[in-house]
Amino acid sequence: MDETLRIYWKLYNEIFSNEIMIHKSHNLLRKFEEEFIDGPILELGCGQSNFLVEFSKTGKEIFAIDNEEFQLNLLKKRIESYAGKNAGKLHLLNITIPEKEIPQEIFSLVIASDFLHFFSMNECKNIISQIISRTQKGSLIYVRVHSKLHSYSDSSDPEVHEYFKHFFTENDFTELFDEKYFERMIFSNTVQNIRSKFTREMEMKWTEKVLDENQIFDRQERQEISEENNKELNNGFLECVYRRK
Repeated sequence: MDETLRIYWKLYNEIFSNEIMIHKSHNLLRKFEEEFIDGPILELGCGQSNFLVEFSKTGKEIFAIDNEEFQLNLLKKRIESYAGKNAGKLHLLNITIPEKEIPQEIFSLVIASDFLHFFSMNECKNIISQIISRTQKGSLIYVRVHSKLHSYSDSSDPEVHEYFKHFFTENDFTELFDEKYFERMIFSNTVQNIRSKFTREMEMKWTEKVLDENQIFDRQERQEISEENNKELNNGFLECVYRRK
């Protein structure tokens, strides 16, 4: 994790209490809580997961995977402070997917939120094949990814496409989630054109901290960078909940 992102997540941790994070975060899985079968929950690329914090009070065993120890440590503190004695057993796995495979347990729920767009379609197929072998009939799978309607999709900056390796269409979902194994329960294709005031203010604070860290104190330069960094972009994303057949 580069220092700019580390600054962001430190600030996120300061501003977003567990309660605010859960309240502000979109959680499509709440619609299907009554359908959760027995078994542990897995999240890939968990970060400071609103899903795992919220569902930690279910008492289910939780497997949290991230390639940043920094994020896992923050998540551990969040879950311990939120669920306390109600939390199930927590496994924090500092591994990089797909270099390392998903744990061999059979999961009741697999979450891949803002995760798959960091991989090529072939890498995504490998990850989905692992999910198939680690789930059973009735297991739920939640996926959220950047879509082709995201502003970054048309970026001329090669570094953007090095970072976000694929921008998804509904047809990509159809290709990845074979109906032989998956039943689609809900699907949405969303474009957010304007961020909320809460998000805008949070990201302005982040920009200010990054400028301070880089010792950029010239007023005009700071203003120009702030204006550029905080332009509104189309945040296009697809999300879906599948049930294993």
